[in-house]
Amino acid sequence: MEIRYSVCPHDCPDTCSLKVEIDKGKIVKVAGDPSHPITKGVICEKVRAYPKRIYNPSRILYPMRRVGEKGGGKFEKISWATAVGEIVKRWKDLSRLYGPESILPYSYGGTEGVINHSSMDRRLFNKIGATMLKRTICSTAGTLGYKLAYGDSIGINPMDTINSKLIIFWGINALETNMHQAIFADNARKNGAKIIAIDVHRNKTARWADDFYLILPGSDGALALGLAHIILRDDLADKTFLEKYSYGFKEFYIRAMEYPPERVADLTGIPKERIEGLAKVYAETKPSLIRIGNGLQHHNNGGMNTWLISLLPALTGAWQDKGGGAIKSNSGYFPLNNNALERPDLIENSPRTVNMVQLGKAL
Repeated sequence: MEIRYSVCPHDCPDTCSLKVEIDKGKIVKVAGDPSHPITKGVICEKVRAYPKRIYNPSRILYPMRRVGEKGGGKFEKISWATAVGEIVKRWKDLSRLYGPESILPYSYGGTEGVINHSSMDRRLFNKIGATMLKRTICSTAGTLGYKLAYGDSIGINPMDTINSKLIIFWGINALETNMHQAIFADNARKNGAKIIAIDVHRNKTARWADDFYLILPGSDGALALGLAHIILRDDLADKTFLEKYSYGFKEFYIRAMEYPPERVADLTGIPKERIEGLAKVYAETKPSLIRIGNGLQHHNNGGMNTWLISLLPALTGAWQDKGGGAIKSNSGYFPLNNNALERPDLIENSPRTVNMVQLGKAL
């Protein structure tokens, strides 16, 4: 039996370290690496079942060309040379007849990796002069909102969250999409921490949490302003921290005062008494962590929702405590040279750009 180590390729914040068992050149088991400080031997069932996926007889291992009418479900095997040749001819014909912008690449983060996800394809389509795709479907709005507050996608170290005494999972079903953060939270709970979930439906994480706030879709920013209103009204903010590290506080204060609990209750569907209680437990419990998810940003006001939530740890000075602050994404700690990867210098003209969430409109 041979043991090799790998990493999960999926678009997931956990980026699990994998321990792979190989017998006579065939993968027989995929498990979590027990020596990894975050994975600790625990992985999701989807990746654990990878051997079945890899060796499944239905897996497509070669190019298939449709035979007959579209929708008929009939395909024939062709060689790679034939497939590439047909694609190249089709692209050349389209470029000659309609221009290279008639070609639109459409992809996102099914399989991660610098080469697979965000380099070779970008270079190819840049060189061709194809229509450019703005990949915004997942986290772009929230990322911009968070950066508006802190300048980059940086939060606290997930391993420090075992020190947290209050953990709020806001708009994230962590048990199913960020399981190792949930494990850290569970360990923190064993040390006395309280876990709160805020979401638009009673998912697995909501049922697991100590308390759950069911919120109307798109009203997350209003709830954040309502919490800020109470914290400021009751003199629970960390004034020293704000004076030293914040900018624009006076303007924020004026806006927060426009969102008393009564108004926020109407906007969010959460009773004002519950809003009052959440604000006080958040302001008074230290260290406190907010794990901000992606779901709440999938609205017209999505970026603003994330921005307003991310301001709450600054309001209470939570960043000063180990295990306090927020996590949206920590990708800012691991920057890539996107120009070197994607080679925008290969673009000769100024091709149009299509936002992927408006694909139907563009077509």
